[in-house]
Amino acid sequence: MADSLVLTGVKDIKKHTGNEMIRLNPKRGGDTHQIKRWWIAGGNGTVYTTCTVFKVNDCRLVIESTPESNITIKHDGSYNFAFYGVNGVRRAALFTSTFELIEHYVFAAISGGKMMTVTPSNGAVRPSAA
Repeated sequence: MADSLVLTGVKDIKKHTGNEMIRLNPKRGGDTHQIKRWWIAGGNGTVYTTCTVFKVNDCRLVIESTPESNITIKHDGSYNFAFYGVNGVRRAALFTSTFELIEHYVFAAISGGKMMTVTPSNGAVRPSAA
């Protein structure tokens, strides 16, 4: 099944079609999750970033979000995502349900052009179609 939505800010969902992407609230309350930065390997300390997390079947789609964020997300049902109208969002990632990194996405604010999909060599196995 295909699914799409528009995320505005850190929690406002608009134009949601389908039911595969479900926004998750943190267990300790609030609207955003603090997720360890997935794009930095190693180092002396752990740094966290503010994110909006969506449950997508048995995976988690994590969007690095701020109150100024605006992004349209389309999911084709096979864990392939398309992102449109990206404003105020620099990164996103696909994790397993236990937060093992599968792949991450770097948007134009950082890449300077098209969105990049990065698949780490030690990443978790990408799931098959739902």
